[in-house]
Amino acid sequence: MFRKVSIVRTQAVVAPQGRGFPAVGAPTVRVLIVAAVLSFSFSAPGFCPDAGSGQDPDPISPFSPGETLRYKVVWDPPWYLFFLPEMEAGELRLSLGKTTLYGEKPAAPITFEARSSGTLASLTGVKVNDTFESLADPATLCTYTVKKRVREGKRKRDIDVTYYPDARRLHILDTDVAKSPPHVNKDRFVDDIPACVRDVFAAVYALRRADLHIGSRDQWVLGDDDNIKRVETRVVKSETIEGHAGPVKSFRIETVALLGGLFREGGQFRIWLSEDARRLPVMFEIQVKLGRAYGRLVAVNP
Repeated sequence: MFRKVSIVRTQAVVAPQGRGFPAVGAPTVRVLIVAAVLSFSFSAPGFCPDAGSGQDPDPISPFSPGETLRYKVVWDPPWYLFFLPEMEAGELRLSLGKTTLYGEKPAAPITFEARSSGTLASLTGVKVNDTFESLADPATLCTYTVKKRVREGKRKRDIDVTYYPDARRLHILDTDVAKSPPHVNKDRFVDDIPACVRDVFAAVYALRRADLHIGSRDQWVLGDDDNIKRVETRVVKSETIEGHAGPVKSFRIETVALLGGLFREGGQFRIWLSEDARRLPVMFEIQVKLGRAYGRLVAVNP
């Protein structure tokens, strides 16, 4: 349950700008609603170095086409903003569509939506309305294509990525559509990539298929736009987390970036997956300089 923000505290958010600590503005919203949430996918496996063709070791899937997960995101301010309560920051929706075709290959459509909402968005006046769509191999979850539509205040970007596994390369087209005429930031190929790369949201589903137990560690190579990172996931303990339908036993999984930072702004990330057969992402949390953002699963369909 979110704590209600009084009128007095609302005034305190606006007034302190320029008095020794940062105002809660557009960069903050992007970090806490979008970067924190989108980075949540970086905790999941993208490409297993030992997997060869990219096949998952366990073909039994904990999810099926038609599944939709909905989250509420909350911002917990840092200690130096002690006078502020937690604030609702946004809503997220992650969906797996029915199998379609990519050329002659079967493809699983994945859709992710991030929307600003609640007190933090009202105070800053910054509207976030991001959409992410990808097509992945249903068996391996290796990604074919990615389409991002970033709409964060005045920031508007269209990003399209296509993977060519046989050639071990990708192509990225990154366009700033906020400018008139639109400006192309990137239009290039990247070579020498793994044969199987999973985008950040296909990776969420891949993690749910993984063989998880307390103490297990795995290393993965993840792709986002034209960047590739190596990340280690660690199942550190079992905890009971409040889920959408009540308390649920969950694996707490922490991530460590082995090459470079996991996030541009720095920070730590953890995610909780239910220990039952569905391996639902019950909660995630990221700690950055601007405080802590966490998301809780509030609805599952079906």
